[in-house]
Amino acid sequence: MALKNWWQVCTPHEDILEGRFDQSVFAADLGDVINGKGPNDYQDAALFYEKTYVTAGLQELISAVLASISGNAKGQSVIQLQTSFGGGKTHSLLSLYHIVKNYNKLKHMPMVEDLMKTAGVEKITDVKVAGFVGTHADPLKGRTPWGEIAYQLGVYDIVKDHDKDRIATGKEVLSEMLEKAGPSLILIDELLEYVVKKDRAEDLRDIEKGQTLAFIQELTEAVAGAPNTALVLTLPASAFEQYDEQAEKSLIQLAKVSGREETIFTPVEGSEIYEVVRKRLFQNIGGEKVHKEVAQWFFSLYNELDDAVPTQVKNTEYREKLERAYPFHPELIDALYHKWGSFPTFQRTRGVLRLIAEALGTMYEERLPAAVIQSSIMPLHVSGLKAEFIKHIGKEWNSVLDADVSGTNAKAKEIDRQLDSELRNHKLATGLATSVF
Repeated sequence: MALKNWWQVCTPHEDILEGRFDQSVFAADLGDVINGKGPNDYQDAALFYEKTYVTAGLQELISAVLASISGNAKGQSVIQLQTSFGGGKTHSLLSLYHIVKNYNKLKHMPMVEDLMKTAGVEKITDVKVAGFVGTHADPLKGRTPWGEIAYQLGVYDIVKDHDKDRIATGKEVLSEMLEKAGPSLILIDELLEYVVKKDRAEDLRDIEKGQTLAFIQELTEAVAGAPNTALVLTLPASAFEQYDEQAEKSLIQLAKVSGREETIFTPVEGSEIYEVVRKRLFQNIGGEKVHKEVAQWFFSLYNELDDAVPTQVKNTEYREKLERAYPFHPELIDALYHKWGSFPTFQRTRGVLRLIAEALGTMYEERLPAAVIQSSIMPLHVSGLKAEFIKHIGKEWNSVLDADVSGTNAKAKEIDRQLDSELRNHKLATGLATSVF
């Protein structure tokens, strides 16, 4: 059976096709959205949801929050999101922000209707949304976390003195704040970033530390006791990914304090990464029939190869994995997400999206014969893609790639040139060398 090439079946989003793709579109920023800035992919609620794959974890998170702000006893009012760098925390907060803040713009979308049904909620009305983002906040001159949240909820007068004195409020004041605000959703992102900056500022000014920790502890307790209110905050899985030993201690304290009342959700798990990537990068991926045909072809091939391939690729579960990952070969996504994702600087989900997006336009234009997008056809000769890889492993790899894989006189290309014309078009040596890399 002759399989269609992936580019005959699938169509990337227009920005990729037209060469105007901007990598910053993957740098989700809750603070920018609150302030009316940033890429339209995040500002426009409908467009955001069109390009979002709702994972099981995200669905569970949204359902828990919607149930809580609607007064459903099954809801969870205090939730902590803790994942590795680029693991989907901010995207999850944006999903919550838009569905609550912009419900009227989204309510007719089938995806949103399903989320509402799962949560057991008919509609969202008169719910206030407040967000505090640590990367945006100024620990010396800006509003404190309690001041900013109260300000966005429209009840700043209750914490005005505490904000000016930069002294954390007590639980009673926060309970009064929440009662006056009414049904509310509070989102806190990049909290560790703020604590790191504030600790440094307090060291320089010889000010007693701990105000932010005290506030978070009191806030979680106040929210847990308030009706129709939810708090969702994010923390990195490890501070060593970005900071130092002192920051790791602060992270442990934050996790402990916020963990007294919390429920922890994981935004992206297992093979959901395939769905996230293809939803985010493609406007069309063909029909299920094609996916099944391609998956079955590879599955049959692997079983024919017998001991020449790993045992797991000959199991029926792997055929399902092939189908779910189409138009990608699952080994490409897995290598990026798990192997490259082990580098502290690699941003997991965001990192995979950045790399694939950088390569996709060129691969679609080159149209090499390939039923699926595999490691072998990643265009390492594209400077932007090569730079995305090399920044994680060291500049010395530039010369390695130039000499062996992607340079004009690379060894792999020389071998390809020596093959007969029929094989030469498949760039076998270059593909093998790229896969090894």
